[in-house]
Amino acid sequence: MGRRQQPETVGVLDRINNLPDSILSHILSFLPNKEAVRTSILSTRWKYLFASSISILDFEHCLKNLYEEDVNNFMNFVDTLLFNPRERVHLESFWVNDYFVDDEDDYLPLYGWISTALSRGLKNIGINFINEKVPVLPTLLFTSHSLVTLTLFLHIKDDMKIPTNACLPNLKNLCLTNLAFEDGYSILKLISSCHVLEDLTIYDCCFHSISELNIHNLLLRRLILCFEHVFVRDYDYVMAIDAPSLVYFEYTGIVGKGYTLSNMKSLVKAEISISHFHEVHGERSATQLLQGICNVQSLHLAIEAFNETFFRTRLDPKLVFHNLVELEFHSYYCYRKGVRLVEFLHNVPNLKTLILDLADGEEGLRSLPIPSCLLFHVKEIKISGVDGSKYAFEMISYFLNHAMVLEKLILKMINLLGKDELCILKKLLRLPRNSKKCEVVVH
Repeated sequence: MGRRQQPETVGVLDRINNLPDSILSHILSFLPNKEAVRTSILSTRWKYLFASSISILDFEHCLKNLYEEDVNNFMNFVDTLLFNPRERVHLESFWVNDYFVDDEDDYLPLYGWISTALSRGLKNIGINFINEKVPVLPTLLFTSHSLVTLTLFLHIKDDMKIPTNACLPNLKNLCLTNLAFEDGYSILKLISSCHVLEDLTIYDCCFHSISELNIHNLLLRRLILCFEHVFVRDYDYVMAIDAPSLVYFEYTGIVGKGYTLSNMKSLVKAEISISHFHEVHGERSATQLLQGICNVQSLHLAIEAFNETFFRTRLDPKLVFHNLVELEFHSYYCYRKGVRLVEFLHNVPNLKTLILDLADGEEGLRSLPIPSCLLFHVKEIKISGVDGSKYAFEMISYFLNHAMVLEKLILKMINLLGKDELCILKKLLRLPRNSKKCEVVVH
């Protein structure tokens, strides 16, 4: 039986070996990198064949759970891959970290790999360095004509050095995390060198010795700015954004010294999450931030503050969100936030969907002028954190009484004992409603 099967096995192997290298490489490309590398022991022909099948190299994945003695083997593997004597490997994506680096000299081979990959048309690169002292990044990183995505996550103490000849003509996605720039010109130079940039993310970066941070790009479609872990004293500058093609804007952290947001008429969705306010310019800056996004269609607004600075912005007659049809509102540790929310609704006359939570409610609603959006436009309201308190029932009753065209009210209750939950549920469903089409759904 065994001897009869052997010719068939040999025949299959012969048919595989008769395939051209290009076909074999294509087949290997469907295998995980580790499995593709293992084929190198099959024969002399297969020794380097795997190299041309690898398009993505991720250090995070490859170095996971490696013992120290295996790191050298991994480095030899990367050398073999990138400096293959038989075939020039063209990686598409390269995700690099320095978890295995002990001193500055160890960055030399790492930088060699980065430069080699970039010189061969690399499209996507991510660099995550945890060491505080690293050599200056390769200049080619900022002059590549092939890069589409550049992600930098650095913990270095020194200011970021952007070469004067920076030019990334095909870069569409740029993500900068934990970087320090010596002046506003450096970041402006980097952004302006990306002629077709569509997606920009800046996480917890510091900008020294500047009075204005300028982000100007005609093609930018997504902008994410996060200043959660930046000291207020380091955020003493005005932010100027000019992005006529922007459709998504996310801002998290401190409200700074001031904002000039212009040409944002294409904005569809914005997510604003505020934790602190500039001590001197907080109220004015909050107004400027909201004015800049007043054309948005969908707004997620989260306020984590003990003062009412943000809510006083409604007093500005210019602050009207005519295009806003969906508002998701969260506020924590805010005194009389139900009242503040209703006051804010006067600024959104065409709202159709309202999403909010009742967490940390301290005081119910009083008699207030009814926002026009409740009378004529709001069709769906989603409320979470319903606990059966007097405050919760007052808020829910207010919406049922005044939302005249409401079609659905969705209530999400917090975890309660079965008997209490049933009692609250019955009470909720008995609340009077002025919209004949209104359906109340309780989860």
